[in-house]
Amino acid sequence: MAAGESTSTGGTSTVTEFRAKVAHMKNWKPASTPSNRDRLELYALHKQAVSSDAPQQQQTDSSTNKPLSPAEKAKLNAWRTKRGLSQIQAMTAYILEADRQLLVYGTAASDQGTKNATVTEEDSASKSAMSGSVLLTPRGLAAIPLLCAAASETRKSYLKRMNSTTNVASGWWARQEPLCVDPGSILALPESCVLALGVLVEKVSLYVQLDKGAKSVLDAMSIGHGVVQSLLWPLHNCLLIVWMLVIFLSTLVGSVLVTTKTMLLGSKRTGVSLETVFSQEIRPCKNGADSLTERHQTVSVRLLGLALYPLGFLCELPDSIAERIPMNASSQLFVASSVYVMLVTICWWYWFLVLPWISVMGLGIAFSTGWCFGLIELAGIS
Repeated sequence: MAAGESTSTGGTSTVTEFRAKVAHMKNWKPASTPSNRDRLELYALHKQAVSSDAPQQQQTDSSTNKPLSPAEKAKLNAWRTKRGLSQIQAMTAYILEADRQLLVYGTAASDQGTKNATVTEEDSASKSAMSGSVLLTPRGLAAIPLLCAAASETRKSYLKRMNSTTNVASGWWARQEPLCVDPGSILALPESCVLALGVLVEKVSLYVQLDKGAKSVLDAMSIGHGVVQSLLWPLHNCLLIVWMLVIFLSTLVGSVLVTTKTMLLGSKRTGVSLETVFSQEIRPCKNGADSLTERHQTVSVRLLGLALYPLGFLCELPDSIAERIPMNASSQLFVASSVYVMLVTICWWYWFLVLPWISVMGLGIAFSTGWCFGLIELAGIS
């Protein structure tokens, strides 16, 4: 009875803290503008906490019966990545993410005033909570819905966006940064390489449009800059797919490292419990991989989902095995963690040999098919 009362009290405390944090975030005026991916992460956690799992088959706006806009699709996809989180787990994750964003983006001076002491206390509490609760990939999985929406960009939309870009520095790729670890870290090298290739492709697309010398050369050949941009469009989309693959693999590796460390040293020394790893990394990773194969996704995203099917399976299997073992919850979690680490390690060849090879092949195919789209643009076929 005492254990039940303790659990009830803990749940009530979390709900109260969640409501207070939601009210605070509604009135929060950040010193710098939060990224779209961070906004989506808070939205998804709030929706999961309030409304539970997202609908699987929603393709239209229920109020207008019209197809969902790209922004609405991104929100729905973000919400779907939280499928399986309980109300309390989603509330806890929302509180941690809100604290992280308060530290990252700060609070505008006009919003502080006489509340400086309160803000200082909140920041101090946030730092102490975050020091042991933030895992290796806090923003990576949150960005997957946005990257899926970006990968669904049509050739016409890509050309229109390029035409509206006035300088290279304001390009989409030029404004991106590694999501899984701090920029500049050696662990950010895989993401940095993908981003560098994306910037290079974008620079070429903008160079033929903005540089007078390049435009004169193309004009002499009776070729518009749209032909070159159409040629590079599949490569741009393929790089988005590769970036998503790197995020999932980084999440996989990060979760294995944290799980192993916690199993060996204990949660008190690592500051992260096994339940936290499963609820914030492993299960969301499985949900994110599953969301890639949904019918509304573009073909390239669904192909990535097929390639990542083993990842989703491995993230789900440990829980299924542990539930069948007649032990207490903590022992089941330890067994699930052991099975997860073992299975991921056994399949190392798939993560680090097969998937990278598929990525290279995909980039080659994207560049090859780009010539077809270049010819379509050259012929003026809409």
